[in-house]
Amino acid sequence: MMLYIQGVMDTESLTVDVYVRAHTPTIGPREHAIETVKELAERGTIADYEVHTWPSAVDLTVPSEVTDQYREFAEWAARTGVTLEPAFSHRVEDNAITGDHNEVLVTPLVCTVVRRGGDIVAVLPCCRGEADHVTVLSYLSSLDEDVDHLEEGKLPAPTVA
Repeated sequence: MMLYIQGVMDTESLTVDVYVRAHTPTIGPREHAIETVKELAERGTIADYEVHTWPSAVDLTVPSEVTDQYREFAEWAARTGVTLEPAFSHRVEDNAITGDHNEVLVTPLVCTVVRRGGDIVAVLPCCRGEADHVTVLSYLSSLDEDVDHLEEGKLPAPTVA
């Protein structure tokens, strides 16, 4: 539940983790997201942020930091009634030599995870239903506008990604 002090949104405990694919151009949505989060921190809208890189794809059958993070994000999505697809996608890769089949997770170009007191309050991008997408930048803009979309787990109005 969101706390209000004289009508001001309590964002002091909000932290943002920005995950970006390694070996991708830094211009465009990736750079814009990082700059927006940096500005939110400078203005005090969020308490802190960190930028992380991750691979473009990871084998889900092999335990790793990325697979653990994805499972945490997926649990949040299941609890809140949203999906992380199509931003996170799954594919099966067949090894013609060994005959093995590996499930691979493809990560989004940019992903942000907003936390309050260590608890996830948003993973972006995400999707409500088949057409209601909440993008990284639309969500960050809602924080920038000091709009309370975090109360009771609500996400900002959907925008088509």
